[in-house]
Amino acid sequence: MIAEDLNVSTSTVSRVINKHPDVSQETRRKVLKKIEELGYVRNATATLMRNNVSMTIGVIFEAEYDPFFSEILQGIEKGISKYNYRMILINTKLRSEEAKSAVNMLLEHRVGGIIIVPSSPNISYAEDLVKRQFPVVVIGRDYKDVSVDEVFTDDYHGGELAGEYLVSRGATRLLMINSRNSGSASSERERGFTKVAEDQRVHYEVINDLVTDYDNTFKIVRSIYSESVPFDGIFCFNDTRAFAAINAMRSISESLLKKVSVVGYDDILFSSIFSPKLTSIRIDKDKEGFEAVKLLNQRVRGTRKSVKREILNVSLVIRET
Repeated sequence: MIAEDLNVSTSTVSRVINKHPDVSQETRRKVLKKIEELGYVRNATATLMRNNVSMTIGVIFEAEYDPFFSEILQGIEKGISKYNYRMILINTKLRSEEAKSAVNMLLEHRVGGIIIVPSSPNISYAEDLVKRQFPVVVIGRDYKDVSVDEVFTDDYHGGELAGEYLVSRGATRLLMINSRNSGSASSERERGFTKVAEDQRVHYEVINDLVTDYDNTFKIVRSIYSESVPFDGIFCFNDTRAFAAINAMRSISESLLKKVSVVGYDDILFSSIFSPKLTSIRIDKDKEGFEAVKLLNQRVRGTRKSVKREILNVSLVIRET
């Protein structure tokens, strides 16, 4: 109807709708005006089907409840909206045996690609997909031995920023409460943190704990500070562990919070609401999720074949701790 009314070819209308540049401005203006008059809505599904591209992508989270992951998801949802996809979301809740089943289920639903937000130090369940060049993007970890697209942050610099902040506050005995199971993120943060401590010639210790939840961190910190103040600066792998550290010290004595500086990581929303407001290393979680969809879209549509690792900057947000 649009082509007939304007006496142009259907291919010209299609090029205008799909934003091809090889259409004159006058013709483009007339087509867009007619589209508005008729209330036309572009059928993204049909376009994808004609080009043999799936309009559904899978997202696998490996996590128990954590506000960090919900903020990553917001960025993914923005990318999905921009690139006209639908999403199937699966949370394996740290159970590695469920991850392979999740992949198989997504493939049965004929997804065009998969985004993985891992917590474990390996993604062996996805390596076969990567070898077959099925579109896969990983968020938040750098698996150097796997040729997979990744979006992650500069964790080494984040560790540096945390160490530098604690030293600037006058701390001379530093403690890092790390998460051994987190692969590159934990190792890079530790590497940056310890480099600063060594350069500044301050005492430091690192606890690489296998159990990384709030309750276990609370127990660890309460035990450390029950009789003395062995550390005057604490850097935690994430904000949740920092909340636990602060509450553990508070449970012993409110005065400890004036003697010990604390830095978290991720800068989740609760960091600015918690009391005292938490100093944290900020990750642009929204961008991390959005960029992952952008990379996946390039793979799904075949506009890029080379592996891409996108490293995002981090920053220090100074608050009350």
